[in-house]
Amino acid sequence: MANKFDSDLFLHPSDKAALDALKAIPGFARLLKSFMLVWNEKQFKLINMSTNLKLSEDQMAEYYNMLPPICEKLGIEVPELYVTMDVRPNAYTYGDTNPFIVMTTGLLDIMPKELIPTVLAHECGHIACHHTLYTTMGKMILGGGSSFLATLGNIAFYPIQLAFAYWLRCSEYSADRAAIICDGSADNTIELCMRYAGFKDDKNEAAVEAFLKQAEEYKEMVNDSKWNKTLEFLLFKDNSHPLNAVRAYEAREWAKTDRFKNIKAYMEAPDGAKDINLPGKLDPKDILGMEFINAEVKLKNEGFNNISAKRVSEGPSSAKPGDVVKLIINGDENPKADFYDRSAEIVLGYYVPKTDDELAKEHAGQIRIRKASSEYYGKPVGDVSLEFSSAGFENIKIKEQPMSILTRKDKEGTVAKITINGVSVFEKDYWVDPTVMIVIYKYVDKGNFLF
Repeated sequence: MANKFDSDLFLHPSDKAALDALKAIPGFARLLKSFMLVWNEKQFKLINMSTNLKLSEDQMAEYYNMLPPICEKLGIEVPELYVTMDVRPNAYTYGDTNPFIVMTTGLLDIMPKELIPTVLAHECGHIACHHTLYTTMGKMILGGGSSFLATLGNIAFYPIQLAFAYWLRCSEYSADRAAIICDGSADNTIELCMRYAGFKDDKNEAAVEAFLKQAEEYKEMVNDSKWNKTLEFLLFKDNSHPLNAVRAYEAREWAKTDRFKNIKAYMEAPDGAKDINLPGKLDPKDILGMEFINAEVKLKNEGFNNISAKRVSEGPSSAKPGDVVKLIINGDENPKADFYDRSAEIVLGYYVPKTDDELAKEHAGQIRIRKASSEYYGKPVGDVSLEFSSAGFENIKIKEQPMSILTRKDKEGTVAKITINGVSVFEKDYWVDPTVMIVIYKYVDKGNFLF
């Protein structure tokens, strides 16, 4: 049974951030549209079928048979696998709807056979993370030989090229994580990085630690000053792959995380007990505004098992009694969309407005004005005065407001304005002391006043 889990679980945060930044660059949308018009996935199929060696159960089966178990672990279809004549050790994945993997003869000659599954798992990671379309586009653009570039007029390509190179580097971290998941540890990924850096002797613990120490020293040097960071950018801004030592360091650090341990437990658990080991994806936007009972059912169906309820007496004006207006996760009252352990403490704050008795206790000794100031305009002054006196207000005055030509449409004897303790604009449910001064201004007709 193929594993099915969201690739966002292992997506490196800089991968998503870099791709979002790339898409936001002016001109990118036009570039993508033009690329899709001229790019033909079949051309890769023709090149591979006519030039490279297609692996199968009948062709270099030892290498091909490494691929299906990896795809099962990552929950993807088995892609086509090719070998091409090239002395440079490399592997790459292109395509979109039918992505494919190509390994070079140089890779098979130089790398130990036991590391090839890690290479394949890395390439399958690109497929699982849906990198392949943008990878194909990015490599063509960075190569500078795409004929469609000349048709795009005044688009500024250099910012897009820089952003593409940066995203390609970030995407490699996500693919490395996929390989670590398939291997169950970061050991093979670290060794690959060492060998790409020039390591040739048999791996041992001392060699690995020395290489990782080298990575730590590099990071310390870069972070030591702004100039060093600038120098790093200038040196490597066009690279499509991250630096070997830093890549190994990232692999080791991720293998220490709870997220990796969760995924590893999921991979190793029997089918019936898999999902409980995986964090669940939770976006507050999907929960807020739902009826409490529906939100609770939704969360339980997604495996969350530590859910409690809390009454909230204030909410947005659109909220109805029983709606979830507040979500608290592990004590965080402003949680972000993320993956959370199924045992995470989730509090659903559901809206129930305060009762009249509760409000009265909060405003002991005060009187509640149930109407907004605008609701009194145009009402008979006698009725409004009686309403306030019946409510218990002690200081009520009535003053005359001459009607002007502009207010002839209003009736004499109706409310022109009302002030409570000098406040002329107030909302309903306004609480004040019974001793405040209330002044009701009454329209009177005293001639043709303009104002």
